[in-house]
Amino acid sequence: MIIPGPSIARTSTLTLRGLVRVIEEEIQLHDGPITAETKNAIHHALAAFDGNMNDLQPFVHFDRTRNYTRNLVATDNPIHDHPSDGCWIRHIQGIVNEVHYESDGEALVESANALISHGVSYMDNSLGLHKVGNPSEDVDAITLHLYAPPFDQCRLWHDTPDATNATIGHCRYDSEYGNY
Repeated sequence: MIIPGPSIARTSTLTLRGLVRVIEEEIQLHDGPITAETKNAIHHALAAFDGNMNDLQPFVHFDRTRNYTRNLVATDNPIHDHPSDGCWIRHIQGIVNEVHYESDGEALVESANALISHGVSYMDNSLGLHKVGNPSEDVDAITLHLYAPPFDQCRLWHDTPDATNATIGHCRYDSEYGNY
């Protein structure tokens, strides 16, 4: 169940600027780890985001030579963890495939596999690991990810049979604030 936070009414829609404002307010209200109440408020705010492409267009950059680009808006990728209190994914356009994994101590085992065409999903390390990708070669997919708090590196797995073989990935962006 998602409970709206104090900054947004249940029936409201949010522009990108409004979404950033609500998330910043929610996070600033709580010093320290993000509480379940704040996670619910953030989830609700992302669900209320109107996904207006006019707001997002300055941040949408595709590179046809790569399957995945990261474009910083405010402050098929490898399987990765989340060294933060959580990762929210707001679907905007197209279809994405989200695959969850759990470690059995030796291998990474697929625990869930979903095609997502709308809404908000959530992931943190207590739920396992995941990867997100676009299953279509013809239709661009756009998702908005929120990592709270932000991080600059995470663990990556390229080989599911060996759960102990993780590398450190340093997060970089293909664009920042709409600029290359």
